[in-house]
Amino acid sequence: MKKATKWAGFIIASAVCVTSVAMLAACSDDNSQPKEYTVTYYDGTTVLDTQKVKEGEKATKWIPEKTDYTFVDWYATPNFAHLFPFDEPISEDKSAFAQWSSAVQSEDTRTFYIVGSGTSPMLRASDWGHGTGDQHKMTKAEGKNEYTYTLDLNVGDKFQFEISGTGDWMNQRGVGYLDTLTLENGTTVFSGSSTIGDNSSYRLDIKCEYAGNYTFTLTTHPDDDTYETNHPAYTEANKEAFNINPLDKITWVRNGEVSEEVDVITDYYIKGAQITNWKDMYNPSTKMTNKDGVFTLEVYLKENDEFMFSSRNTIGAEVSTGTEYIYASSLDEASKAYVSGEARNMTAKASGTYKFTYTEATKVLTVSFDAEKVPAAVDYYLDGTYGGGTWGDFMKDENKAAHKFAETTAGSGIFVLNNVKLAANDELVIRTYAAGTEKLTWDNGAGSYNFDYLSGGGSNFVNPENGTNIKVVTAGTYNITFDGYAKMITIENANSVDDAYIVGTMTGEGGWKVSPDWKMTLSGDNTYTIEVELAVNDSFGVKVMKGETTEQKYWFGASTVSGAPVGFDVTSNNITCKTAGTYIITCTVTDGVGTITISSKN
Repeated sequence: MKKATKWAGFIIASAVCVTSVAMLAACSDDNSQPKEYTVTYYDGTTVLDTQKVKEGEKATKWIPEKTDYTFVDWYATPNFAHLFPFDEPISEDKSAFAQWSSAVQSEDTRTFYIVGSGTSPMLRASDWGHGTGDQHKMTKAEGKNEYTYTLDLNVGDKFQFEISGTGDWMNQRGVGYLDTLTLENGTTVFSGSSTIGDNSSYRLDIKCEYAGNYTFTLTTHPDDDTYETNHPAYTEANKEAFNINPLDKITWVRNGEVSEEVDVITDYYIKGAQITNWKDMYNPSTKMTNKDGVFTLEVYLKENDEFMFSSRNTIGAEVSTGTEYIYASSLDEASKAYVSGEARNMTAKASGTYKFTYTEATKVLTVSFDAEKVPAAVDYYLDGTYGGGTWGDFMKDENKAAHKFAETTAGSGIFVLNNVKLAANDELVIRTYAAGTEKLTWDNGAGSYNFDYLSGGGSNFVNPENGTNIKVVTAGTYNITFDGYAKMITIENANSVDDAYIVGTMTGEGGWKVSPDWKMTLSGDNTYTIEVELAVNDSFGVKVMKGETTEQKYWFGASTVSGAPVGFDVTSNNITCKTAGTYIITCTVTDGVGTITISSKN
């Protein structure tokens, strides 16, 4: 019986298995059709065709036609970032976008320049457009829209091609236009911070990662230029800053090694909203000390002051703007207890003395903080050969009052000496002593400030040859101001009046230019006012220009806006209009500190 039971169970189990297999086979027969996906072919937003493609098969590449245009290729993204992968099996719905070029191209009449900075000779001379000359022009081929340029490049050099030559960034052709970033052997030669073809990368710098002598060829299609009108900062006035053309391409060849290698010394300097008024101030107060590649700076910062570190390169006797920056992205975790910031600028969380330590090899910035350590109070005196006097005259008891700076308001840290008569070739410095020092001597001084600390003076003052003093070029009566926090000297004509302008995306040709149409009216108590029409996404600030010069004295942005005006975004660096309309903008300047108010007339 046991044997019979076992065989009966086996027969029944086998029958169940056979039945199950048969059922599975039947189910499989019912679902044997593979999935289908849709490939949609576009010209812009217009659908040209759709194609059903079975899973695992490939989409069909075909050539559309369009009057007055030549078909270029199918791309996988609407901004033509990369080609559609016709050689890959389809596993989902896909879109393909047709790129066209005008059948007949006009001759490109633009002049393109290389603009950048770094350690190679041409980019040192360019200095981001400050030293651009004919030697920076690209050579245009006869009868073709092709421009070429050959130069040596060193590692870390940054540059773009554009048409202003001054760094105003018109018709930029940056890293997004390169046809490749690598040599055939895979060596990375150039880099940028975005993927090639992404709209943002069109305007990003090309950074050299592999030194050599290179020839660049820019091919343009002027009849197919477009404008990134959806960019938040775009306006008709600055449209050329948002000119893009995915058809344009930059090709390059490496011709060999650089003609000569150079020894470069890189130094870092703090730069910020209040600490330098966003000016590049190169002096002992802003410079990090370098010891074996570890850079340090101890500096007092006010709460909420925004800052970063820029660089300068020294090659022999030549000094130029560097391409390296120290941003918040270099902060270690512990340091974020003292300063805030994610990617770029940092902000001091409290007033106090900060010690910054930057290790160049690891690109890490560490911060320590001492809230109790504050600058000692000092008195400031003007010393020099002015007024028929000689060096040291300020030390005499009878002269001290006439040479001593007065603080504009108690605790402001802004010191002035007004109506100083200066003759051509007079030389000056500002000397400091502990506050209240009665007997002034050469030995008990606390320090001095010379030409390196002059932030405003125009062509009226120079650095004498082989000297560090401030030398007078143009005689006159001047007001001299010293900012005790920023350690900055400004000298301006005693009879001049500062001018203030709204400056932003909508001012001047290309935007961000000082324009008489945007000049503010000065009333009493250093208050400037203007009534303006603003469009959505107009972004701006207030620039105060030193009287009778084109020099910036102050810049006031979103952080100086009083309250939270309706219709404006004041959460970033600049003020951005979010509701179009007519507005009255007022800026009051007190001891170098600006307060902006915005009210609507709508």
